[in-house]
Parts: sequence; structure tokens; C-alpha cells
Amino acid sequence: MKKIAKIISLVLLVGFFSISLVACTYSSGIPNSKSGTIIYNGGIVSVVDDNLFYANGYASNEITTMDEYNAAAEYSYLSRLNLTEQTDEYTSPENVYKLNSEVLGYENAYSFVLGDFVYFASPNKHKTSSNEYVFSYVSVFKTRLNGKDTKELMTTKSFDSATAQFRAVQTNGESYFIIFDGTNLNVINLASDEQTEIATSVTSVALPKENVDFDGKIYYTQDKENEYGQSGNEVFQYDLSNGETRSIMNTINNTITFTGREGNELFFTRLNEITGVSNTYKLNTQKLESTSFLSALDKPFYSAEIENVYRIESKTASSFNGYIFESSLSGEAQLFYKKDSSSEPTRLLASGEYTSILFVNNDLVFYSTEDGISYKSVIEPDVEKVLVDGMKIISDKIGYDNYESGNLKNVYFYAQRVYEQNEDGEGSEEAQTDTNYYLYQISFSSQSGPKLLGKTID
Repeated sequence: MKKIAKIISLVLLVGFFSISLVACTYSSGIPNSKSGTIIYNGGIVSVVDDNLFYANGYASNEITTMDEYNAAAEYSYLSRLNLTEQTDEYTSPENVYKLNSEVLGYENAYSFVLGDFVYFASPNKHKTSSNEYVFSYVSVFKTRLNGKDTKELMTTKSFDSATAQFRAVQTNGESYFIIFDGTNLNVINLASDEQTEIATSVTSVALPKENVDFDGKIYYTQDKENEYGQSGNEVFQYDLSNGETRSIMNTINNTITFTGREGNELFFTRLNEITGVSNTYKLNTQKLESTSFLSALDKPFYSAEIENVYRIESKTASSFNGYIFESSLSGEAQLFYKKDSSSEPTRLLASGEYTSILFVNNDLVFYSTEDGISYKSVIEPDVEKVLVDGMKIISDKIGYDNYESGNLKNVYFYAQRVYEQNEDGEGSEEAQTDTNYYLYQISFSSQSGPKLLGKTID
């Protein structure tokens, strides 16, 4: 009887240790009060309660050798910083935890948090069959919030930085990571890490933006095999919930090129191959449930091709709701604003007045300039307000977080180091030695001097 009791005790003890081991293995110990929600804060940072997860620095876009990759990895790695532990404006913080040694801050940077994991993109380090590196391809990883259990989820087969897109989305209670590398369209189910190749030879996509409710359907185009000299392409709809693909437009002499999406609104250029006339249209996907793609079109949204479409939703004056978008005139991009109630857009920024559109918050449009970051309200389009000035920044990489109200709290950006001036009003000699870019934070409410959040290498 004692022998049986010992066996039972041993089984219980093994079970206890197994449970303890599982608990240790499957939890990072880092709290995340929004564990069931994708946390996306612009793609270069993720704000998880009091912790900031980010790429410590921004590496050169020209990584062509393993030596260059390793040099970039010395400062452009996955980091965690407790935001409650304040830092001085110019001082490199000491409490930066290095979580992973892959390069994160670079041209194709993208990251977000879901549950106990950080997901991020990094330059591919797999060799080709000819024993060469192709760092322009992108590998996708996940790692726990404490940097443990790192896993590669996939590596792209190609990558075109001009057209490629990443999206972390949720629909019908499921979470997905959509990856378009400029040619191939893939999706990863974040519950199972299962990867699905949706389509190859894709020519354009209409993907939902992060942190928005949508119906689980994504749209893309492919060139079709034309007979007898016919022109045009084909539009497809893919349903994330069941993995089904269906053709929704396959007519001759119409070429569709998707250029943006806001919620259920698809933006695309329609080229009539017979007349040569090209216009931009806006189509509500709900119309596709009862009619065909071309029958669902209303009058043109704009008389030229557009890109970088953002929805304006003003909290104070709904009459200003509408869209901003870029369009090129004489080969130079300009920013336009179109109210819901207007038939024609107005120009918000001319070419040369900005370098990149960064993000939109309520009725505020944030953009980079030659030496900083500025913003305008569409309610007062003639008033430019400067958020960051006199700093050498990376002009198209941005992060942000909001209060529970939805109002903007902080803005995060990469810039070269700023040093306190000496008595003669000149910067320290150190300013000439470190030309790397590190992460800074500026409070939108106080707009006081930016704080250095990156840990420098000198």
C-alpha cells in the first residue's frame, strides 16, 4: 500500500513540475493588459502597458554583406524599455534590454505585439543555392516579450520596397499577418503560425489598415492571359475566414490597379484600354454583395492616380470628415484633401513642403520635412505647426501611441544624436563621431524637447 502511495505521489509530483514547466515556458512574465488585441503603434514601436518594444536604432538601407549586417546589428536590435523610468533629453538610457540580435530598424521595418509575442521583420540571412546572401528579401520572426523562444515564421521569395506591404489585422476573432512582397501575397494565422500563399504574380493589393474593423476580405489584381490581343486584368477577392478566392472582375479592356483602402472603401485606378482614360475610383465593398465590380462604380473620385490614402475623422467638426491622399503633378507628389461633401479636392501641401506623410490622428495630418516633423489640421489648413525641428531624422519611419480617448499621446522617431551645447553655443565633439540614428520620443501634449530612448554604442 505504501508502494502504491509513493507511486501516486511521484505521479502528482511529476505532474506538478510539468505544469510549472509549462507555466514557465509559455509566459514571459511581462504584463500585457491588452493581450487579446494586436498592438500596432506605427510599425517601429509597440507600447505594452509601461513597456516600449522597439528597434533601438536605424541601420543603413544598403546592407549587402554579412559584415555590414553584423555592424548594423550592434545598435539596430529589438529592445525593451520601461517608460516610467525617465531619461534625460540627450542621455542614452541605461535600462535598455536587448531582446534579440536581428536587425530591426531598416527600410522594410515592421513590428507589432500580440499576446506574449513581438512580431517583426528583418533582412533575410538565408543563402541562395549559389551561396550568396540576398538581404533585400525579408524574414518574419516572433519572440516572447522577454526575448525567449524566437521563431522564424517565413521568408519572402522576393521583395520590392516600393510596392510591398505588411498588415497585422483581426477579423471575426482571429488574428492574421498579411505579407505582400511586391509579387507574392501570403498570410500567417497568428494562432497557429500556419502560412498560406494566397497568390503569386500579384500586381496590386487592397489591404485593410491596422486597428480597424473589416469584413475579413482582401483584394488583389493579376494580369490575365489575353487572347486575340485583348487587354485588361483580373480582380480577386480572398476571404480570410474560409480561405476561399473568387474572381470579381474579368472583363476585357479594363485594367484595375489598387492604390489604397480605408475600412470598406477600396481606392483604385481604372484604365480604359480603348480610350486611354485613367481615373481613380472609390468603391464600397458592401456593394459587391449585390452587384458586379464595374456596376458598383460611382463617378470618379479623382481624375488621376493617387496613393497614401488616409481617412479624416474630426472629433470636433464632422463637416470636415473626408480623405487626404497624394497625387503627382509634373512628376512631383503633392498632398490633397477632399471633404466628403466636396466634388473636388484642395491642395494641403505642395511639392517641396514635405518629404513623407507619416500618419493621421483625428483631423491632424503629420508629415516629415527636411529637418523635422510638422503637422496641420484640415480645419486650419494654412497653419503649420512644428513638432520636431533642427534634427536629422529618418523621414518615413514613425511611431505613436494614444490615450484611451484616442487623442495623441507621444510620437516616436529616429534621429541622429543631439548634444547639449557648451558655453560657446557649439555642440560637443562627440556629435561628429556617432552618425547612427536612434529612437527619440516627444510628448505631443507638452511638446518639450525630445528624449533619447535608444542606447548608443559609444
